[in-house]
Amino acid sequence: MRKIDALYIPLLAILIYLLYFTKFSSIFLPPIFLIAGCFVLIKGSDFFVEASVAIAAKLGMSEHSVGITVVAFGTSLPELAISGIASYKGYTDTAWGNVIGSNVTNILLVLGVAMIISAIKPSRFAFKDAMSMLLVSFITLLLALDGSLQIFDGIILIAFYIFFLLALRGRSAEEEMKVKLSSPLIIFAFLAGLAGISAGAEAMIKGAVEMAHYLGITEVAIAASIVALGTSLPELSTSAVAAVKKHHGIAVGNVIGSNIVNLSLVLGLAAVIRRINIALLSPAILFFIVATVLTPLMLRKKAMKKITGTILLILYIFFIISLYWL
Repeated sequence: MRKIDALYIPLLAILIYLLYFTKFSSIFLPPIFLIAGCFVLIKGSDFFVEASVAIAAKLGMSEHSVGITVVAFGTSLPELAISGIASYKGYTDTAWGNVIGSNVTNILLVLGVAMIISAIKPSRFAFKDAMSMLLVSFITLLLALDGSLQIFDGIILIAFYIFFLLALRGRSAEEEMKVKLSSPLIIFAFLAGLAGISAGAEAMIKGAVEMAHYLGITEVAIAASIVALGTSLPELSTSAVAAVKKHHGIAVGNVIGSNIVNLSLVLGLAAVIRRINIALLSPAILFFIVATVLTPLMLRKKAMKKITGTILLILYIFFIISLYWL
């Protein structure tokens, strides 16, 4: 077991104790909750995905089938946990701010970094998937024109996610997978992952809300910046490594796929849980529209150069500034 893995279980135990079994309060606790919660959430998601893939393989599912179901779902587990729990607890600004902020971060920061590392050559499916992302973005904004997303709106978004999965069928050949993990280890990883996702998300929400109160800033600003950056760290590391290894399809597909899941499944589920009021004229929504429209335009080119990545990073800096000073 790697050293970073060895830290996971004791940190998870401490986090659960602080969250559920103590009333200890300090001005330093919110940032600790954010940082520790982010680590536990991401590591818990990693355990959960690995265990889920192993379980699916034992059930005889193919690699492609697992990829478009379990893994696609798993890459957005941090956003799903944060927005779902936030909606359930009534922190609806955190719920939608995290989704919108994560999508902006994925395009401007994650894709920007990937482009700077290596001039990206989009795959033949990239533009089509980007148009799907643009479509679900348009549907989301259309449903939110009355200033809110309600149960029926959430059902529509979840239905889009299901249709998107069905549309992905047949893109790659079916290959049977081999499982290297033992059954007890799979069960342990599955349960440890679920516990980490729950406790990590709870800690990040608690830290974000309390920091907003201490600093006198909005929940949306914290959710769309700090929380969104935390939940986008898996996408950032995946796309960066993919760019270094010249796996451009993964670098781009990771961003687009994650954004589609965030808007359809994550935001849809949050809206089903509780009505979400959305400030359509906020800077977060403005940058969300700009970033989403730019994506298919960039992917129409045969190669996305480093200068484009630099421009995206500059836009990301302006995005962060707008959340706190506009």
